[in-house]
Amino acid sequence: MTRLPDPELSRAVLIGASRFEHLHDLPAVRNNVTDLAAILTSTTGTGLKHCAALIDEPDLAAIGARLAEAAEQAKDVLLVYYAGHGLVDSRGELHLAMPSTHPERPGWTSLPFARLRETLADAGARNRVLILDCCFSGHAITEFMSSAAEVVAGQLAVSGTFTLTATPANRAAMAPVGAVHTLFTGELITLLAKGIPDGPPLLTLGEIYRRLLRVFTDRGLPRPQQGSTRTTELLALSVNRALHPDEPDAAALRYAELVADRIRTLGADHPSTLKAREQHAHWIGRTGDVAEAARLHAALLADRTRIARKPRRTGR
Repeated sequence: MTRLPDPELSRAVLIGASRFEHLHDLPAVRNNVTDLAAILTSTTGTGLKHCAALIDEPDLAAIGARLAEAAEQAKDVLLVYYAGHGLVDSRGELHLAMPSTHPERPGWTSLPFARLRETLADAGARNRVLILDCCFSGHAITEFMSSAAEVVAGQLAVSGTFTLTATPANRAAMAPVGAVHTLFTGELITLLAKGIPDGPPLLTLGEIYRRLLRVFTDRGLPRPQQGSTRTTELLALSVNRALHPDEPDAAALRYAELVADRIRTLGADHPSTLKAREQHAHWIGRTGDVAEAARLHAALLADRTRIARKPRRTGR
């Protein structure tokens, strides 16, 4: 079933490295993380309540702690995003560069992708999403530089995981000089922010990948890659803003979908379901449909009163 993540039961960790001591800087990465976080936490976007944005964090232990915490807390969706340099060592293992990463010692100075993979594999979330926007540094070992997607595909095989990777061939392809965002994340943000005029009501991961693939193919640029297991490609990251350009309408649609999902998964009387109904009624009112909003609020009040009057079970 196509749906948005549960905002309370999902977690996102966005990691961006834009400044480096031994590699060339990627200034646009800072905007990547900031703007993507805004979309993920917006009521007209993904609507997540818990999203950690780490930009140029020098402490690998601090990054690991945030990732571990998110993996422990996420019950519905765990989303991890990284933008920066990707390095491949002599054994073909991928490393994600940090500000102090040295290209000749990636194993000691960067975030090993294998460690990130373990965190994803151990997470209790029903769905996991990994987005990598990284290129290989010119100092990486050339015989293992065929494709970032090939490296990731061989190292990430976790049930319930959707991976989306950018594989730019050179520095300019990833971050054109003076660009606000890196090329790949810029297209992703544009897609989520503006929507698809001829697209579906919700922008699923599968639909997002197909649209990005078309854009990069038409422009003759390196193609993004994806891999998915189970039904993770049906998970949505945003309502289609092209179909619902006004914020109240988009939010009302989002909460209508959330109410249906909460009823299906948690039950009609669950507190999270009632909270989603409250938000739905609120945004319906913001669209100008005052009569419908009043009806929804009245129905919600009646159900809350009924639930409050239910006799509580007591143990003997």
